[in-house]
Amino acid sequence: MMFTNLDALEHYIVKYCISLFRQLDDELVPSVVLFDEQTIPVELKLPIKQAENYGIYYSDFFSAMQKNYVFVMQFDLKAVDVYYKIPESFSLKYRSLLDAIIVETLTYINECILGLMTREEILEKTHMDLLRLSGRMMLQALLNVDSANTAFDKFNKISSLSYEKTFSEGRIILLDQSQVDQLIAHKMIRKMVQFEEKIPLSSTRHIRKILELSNPEVYLLSDGEHLYSTVELLQKHDLTHPIFTIEFNSYASWQLSFNNNKLMQITHEEVFIPKPKISYLEFSHEVKKIFPELDAKKVNNLYKLTLEAFKQVKGTIIVVSRNARSEAYRLRNQGFLIEAMPLTPNIIRSITNIDGAVLMDLDGYCHGIGVILDGIATEKGDPSRGARYNSAIRYVETITNIPNYSNCFAIVISEDGDVDMISKFLY
Repeated sequence: MMFTNLDALEHYIVKYCISLFRQLDDELVPSVVLFDEQTIPVELKLPIKQAENYGIYYSDFFSAMQKNYVFVMQFDLKAVDVYYKIPESFSLKYRSLLDAIIVETLTYINECILGLMTREEILEKTHMDLLRLSGRMMLQALLNVDSANTAFDKFNKISSLSYEKTFSEGRIILLDQSQVDQLIAHKMIRKMVQFEEKIPLSSTRHIRKILELSNPEVYLLSDGEHLYSTVELLQKHDLTHPIFTIEFNSYASWQLSFNNNKLMQITHEEVFIPKPKISYLEFSHEVKKIFPELDAKKVNNLYKLTLEAFKQVKGTIIVVSRNARSEAYRLRNQGFLIEAMPLTPNIIRSITNIDGAVLMDLDGYCHGIGVILDGIATEKGDPSRGARYNSAIRYVETITNIPNYSNCFAIVISEDGDVDMISKFLY
């Protein structure tokens, strides 16, 4: 592929970036603009690290037609922030797959620019090529071992192999020896079977067989180059010790997770970014129907808390209402009335561990936990759905029809990961 002029380059780059990110998520599509140095807006002229905090990314500056140019790619931070990122406290090159995709996109843009400058052909990258490269680079950066640059391809191969006519649902923890000793000392893991000789990941058929030793509590231990033991995982979530895991789902399918948070999914060698169950735009649209006066900051806070509740594997109900305090008091005999407290991701993870609904106000303050919702029987229920869904339907309809009660909505998260937003507009 060769670019003959600046217009051709600009047309290609803008179209490529928009279609790439639309493939990931319609809400992630950035604005991509070619500026010359004299006309770039002041608000976009920021140091690189500071610019990234605003979702702004720059290509290299380059000269054409006696001017200096730069491509500027700008994302909506509300759309970007809903994707899980590894906490900043961990010193890592990439904190998410999205980070790696953005970096590799900029690298490709710079390669295209160089092609224009040198009038030489460049190798075109399909979207699949770029996403696969991003996944490979992210995994390599996490392993931090140069010789582990083929681990991505080895995991692809392992996932495609069967053992006794079944495909693997095995698990691997990625740790080097110093990390292993740390986690043992902190009672995060316990060593079990220790192999006398390390087994290289390149011995894919051996690895596939050994994966049968793993289960939801027992993982194989790897540094990205070899397998060397099995360990029992004593704690699946910890904020101070990073634990990266590889989980094989089915034929030619595996995922990379960090402390139980999914970072990327690979299926038939295609790389997918984990998407939120509800998009921010969808959530915001429905919330604003019920509470039109609610500002963007509060909507975003409610959305982030909802995303955290999705991680509750047993399912849960979140009820958002102006009357959260009085409702928590009214229902205190069928739940727990608590002192009003602002919810955080850690607290959400804790309080949704018990059955019953969480009662939350518009500011994200919790007033009741483990609440059994009441309500009058309704024809709008669905006997094919679970108890959570139907109790939320009854509760919302009953509250909506009581004079002087404010509107409310319920977010029902089922054990299988489905989600429903229920309000007077939705049921």
